[in-house]
Amino acid sequence: MKILYFDCSCGISGDMALKALMEISGREKEILGKMEETDFSGGEGEKEHHHGHGRSYSIVKKLIESSGFSSEAKKYAKEIYAHIAEAEARVHGESLDTVHFHEVGRDEAVKNALGIGMAMEAAAPDRVYASDIYDGTGTVLCSHGEIPVPVPAVMALREKSRLVFKEADVNMEMVTPSGLAGLMGIGAEPAPEDFEPEKGKILKKTEAKGSRDTGLGGLKVYLIESEGRQA
Repeated sequence: MKILYFDCSCGISGDMALKALMEISGREKEILGKMEETDFSGGEGEKEHHHGHGRSYSIVKKLIESSGFSSEAKKYAKEIYAHIAEAEARVHGESLDTVHFHEVGRDEAVKNALGIGMAMEAAAPDRVYASDIYDGTGTVLCSHGEIPVPVPAVMALREKSRLVFKEADVNMEMVTPSGLAGLMGIGAEPAPEDFEPEKGKILKKTEAKGSRDTGLGGLKVYLIESEGRQA
């Protein structure tokens, strides 16, 4: 059985997840090329995006569906955005029909979700495990102003997740909505308490750091061939 394991002891962001999964998949060049050639400009989503309200959930789904990615990659991207939409709607007191995205609705964010989907299709794990997920404290600036850490969208995602969350002694955001929604969208479940990646045959291992310097390491991801209790 092939297990994809995320060590989130240093947090997770969408960018970190994408970088790590591209490396694990062995198709980084192809994925980056596909993302680069994908153009969302000129359509309905672009017009709405520039009205200042962000992109609606329905528009993001249309952009994903109209992209040139495989149906499997699109499926993962839509799962990721389903979690984001539900969380954002809950935070802002809106419905899935009225919720709009700002940072997570940008072209780059939508392409990142599709890239994660393409990498998952290539890696083809049987199970996806995640360690305890550590986030920091303090505040962070976003389009809505200064907000507490963990940010409201992450807290809303946590309420609907079976994953395990802990607090790190770091005065900084370590978990972003796109990172946590990415984990949830690819079907990550809590790793068994006795799970140790080194006990299996490590097929690939990588570490990806985000743009923020937390003073810690990065997101470590393993692709493991495992049998018995490890699975």
